[in-house]
Amino acid sequence: MKKIYITNIPLQGRGQLLKFLYEPCDFEIKNNRETSFPIIPVIASQHEKGDEVKILAIRSNHSETPDNYAVFLRELNLLGICEEQIREINMTENQNSEENLKLLLAVLEEIPEEALVYGDITYGTKPMAAILLYVMGFAEKMKSCEVNGIYYGEIRRSDNKPTCAILYDLTVLKLLEDLIDEMKGMGISKMREAINRLIGL
Repeated sequence: MKKIYITNIPLQGRGQLLKFLYEPCDFEIKNNRETSFPIIPVIASQHEKGDEVKILAIRSNHSETPDNYAVFLRELNLLGICEEQIREINMTENQNSEENLKLLLAVLEEIPEEALVYGDITYGTKPMAAILLYVMGFAEKMKSCEVNGIYYGEIRRSDNKPTCAILYDLTVLKLLEDLIDEMKGMGISKMREAINRLIGL
């Protein structure tokens, strides 16, 4: 099975990239562990013998990202994932429309046909997170892929000190988008009422 994991490399400065045990919210995760990258326990949970694994790491040319990328490589190595399985995708700090489109198309180009796709939108700028969300939607339409997980890691704080870390699975929002597309194609006009009945609101 081809499995693609996509994440942004964080922009935190040297010494600011902390490790947490991300507790999953409303879902279970096997093989959880302390990490600086919420995608790491996702990979550990989903990885099965015989999988064809590819990691797409989007890295801004911000001055701090080389150190953070090196930490990411070390954590992947502990999972048995070697550097040959990792594709680093570089982007400029200039996030104008042209650069955003280039990044989106570059990430799409690296996703093979009929793969299972997992994305982590925790790190990076807001445009980078938005690009990742669009990539996963386009991959299903253009490459017959299946989005199996969209994740966000939140670090909660009290008095400006971290207290805990939570991992959210946002895949249900992508499934809702797919459902709305299907209902539109079927000519269902009262979509909100149909959604309310389906999800029990």
